[in-house]
Amino acid sequence: MKTSSNVDGIGRRRGQSSTTKNVSISILVGVGAFVLVSALLFILSVNLSSIKDNDVTTYEKDAPPASTGSIRNSQNKLRNNGPSSNADEFPIWGEIMRGEVHLVNIDASGIRMTKDGYIGAKAFFCKLDWDAYKKDPPSLPMFRFLVSQSGCEGSRHQVVVDLAQITEKTKAYDKSLKLQNRSDVRAMDPTGFVFHESRVGSTLVANSLTAMNPAANRVYSESNPINNALKVDNSQLLRDVVYLMGRTNRIEEENMFFKVSSIGSKRISVMREAFPETPWIFVYREPVQTMMSHLDPAKVDVQKNGRIMAVCTRARRNPPRDLYDLVEQQGRRVDELSDQEFCAAHLASLCESALRELKKSNHHGRAVEYDGLIDKLLDDIIPNHFGVTVDDKARQRVFEVSKTYSKAKTRSVDVNWVEDSEKKEAHSTPEIRGASELFLSQSYTELKKYSV
Repeated sequence: MKTSSNVDGIGRRRGQSSTTKNVSISILVGVGAFVLVSALLFILSVNLSSIKDNDVTTYEKDAPPASTGSIRNSQNKLRNNGPSSNADEFPIWGEIMRGEVHLVNIDASGIRMTKDGYIGAKAFFCKLDWDAYKKDPPSLPMFRFLVSQSGCEGSRHQVVVDLAQITEKTKAYDKSLKLQNRSDVRAMDPTGFVFHESRVGSTLVANSLTAMNPAANRVYSESNPINNALKVDNSQLLRDVVYLMGRTNRIEEENMFFKVSSIGSKRISVMREAFPETPWIFVYREPVQTMMSHLDPAKVDVQKNGRIMAVCTRARRNPPRDLYDLVEQQGRRVDELSDQEFCAAHLASLCESALRELKKSNHHGRAVEYDGLIDKLLDDIIPNHFGVTVDDKARQRVFEVSKTYSKAKTRSVDVNWVEDSEKKEAHSTPEIRGASELFLSQSYTELKKYSV
């Protein structure tokens, strides 16, 4: 019995010792796991914080310009910065405040109207190489080429902010500078708008406005911010976009012009509502010559199905309502039109839109025919309509730039321009002449009544 008792006793003591040891091990494992998990959570939180900070990058005062940095989505910090007008106080938007970067695009797809205006529109800024454009306008005839030349394509080098908020802040900052009698940065009012029928010499107008005084004139030739703002059909948005595009830190800049894409001629009413006192012109051309600029058989692209690919036929798959109406007025249907007829109807819809606004413009709008365009610009439109002095040097610069094909996209000295109106008439087809007569002759006659 004693032996058995001793064995049982030994067994109980050994079991108790093992249990105690297991408990100790469990406690150590638990403590170790807790410490490890805590450490991992701490590391994770630090990384998340760093990622968050990088997503909303803070501009440092001495940071390189936006065109050499990465995308900077600044909306949240702009929202929290308050109404201060000190550009250095919040360096996250200082580059914009100081006019070091320029508005290159807007995204209004998420815009929502409010009782105080709008919210949800984004503004994209990047540093543009304005000197390259001003030095040789025909080499960068469209705004998109200037954007590309400046390394601003895509989001990598762009500053992205809320449009309404940045407009409010820049206005507060500019007002602060004005009260201090400082001219570090200021916003230029629009000097004039150029609308057009398409392929009628509007780029020559833009190049001439730049060349006449490169230092004093800033010209936007078919820029995305203006095109996208006009599509929204909201005058306040357009005013804000023009304000941001007009800001400059160059003391010599005085005038700002906008050449709008041809489709923007259907939104002249929006421009007039936003800037009722700003002069504007609509450039047009003899119908057959305009049609040949779009549909010259020797140059036009034709698909396998025989359809013509041209700027004036792009809307064929989804024609706008006003084009349907215009075609029906001629007793025709859109789906039965030839490509030449559709092109003429599209161009006529632009001319008709311009005519409606010309009739209501109180002389703020003028129609300018392509024939003799340079003389009309120098002798009347620029000095009398836009109110900008044209001296002998400016006149000589314009004559020089007019010798170059306006859309050369290379050094202007390499491509000479040759008058081609008679050639276009001579090479036109019966289909082009017939379509021009059917859809464009009436608006062409009416436009002449408002011409220079």
